[in-house]
Amino acid sequence: MKTRRFGRTELPMPLFSCGGMRFQQSWKDTGQEIEPEAQQRLEDTVRAGLKVGVTHIETARGYGTSERQLGLLLPQLDRDELIVQTKVAPEPDPQVFVDNVRDSLRRLRLDRVDLLSLHGINTWEKLWWAVRPGGCLARARELQDRGLVGAVGLSTHGSTDLITAALEQDGGFDYVNLHWYYINQDNWPAVK
Repeated sequence: MKTRRFGRTELPMPLFSCGGMRFQQSWKDTGQEIEPEAQQRLEDTVRAGLKVGVTHIETARGYGTSERQLGLLLPQLDRDELIVQTKVAPEPDPQVFVDNVRDSLRRLRLDRVDLLSLHGINTWEKLWWAVRPGGCLARARELQDRGLVGAVGLSTHGSTDLITAALEQDGGFDYVNLHWYYINQDNWPAVK
């Protein structure tokens, strides 16, 4: 599998990723039992990707049972061969964000994720929650200093102006997950 440097992380990101948004059992995670068929589907998907070099496994706290289901599989895999990413939304109260990151680590059954994205920075308000002094980005950097997360980035479906402003933050993000399409190249200034 070909790889590319991912933002400022220096990680060798495979050209294809295994995204966990659609392979989960349910969009709601209310403590329900994971059905064996749903877990097998997730495991088959991840293992098929690994066979062809897809080492980046991406999920999010907001993807229902995805983190918890991955947590059933990840202890069986060679952690040194994986790039694990989860995404946690910024909150008005940065301590809630920290608590959510710690809960995501518990659900994933990991001591550390390689990539932590502040998820869904789609509005100026959420960007402020992230970058204000003492906000969620600062708290994510504290988690990074403690070794709980590797690189810290953001994910967004926001406007190009919003994305560019987020990337211009002093001491800001290491990477960005954003949509860029061959047909609609509006986000090209942010990609550059």
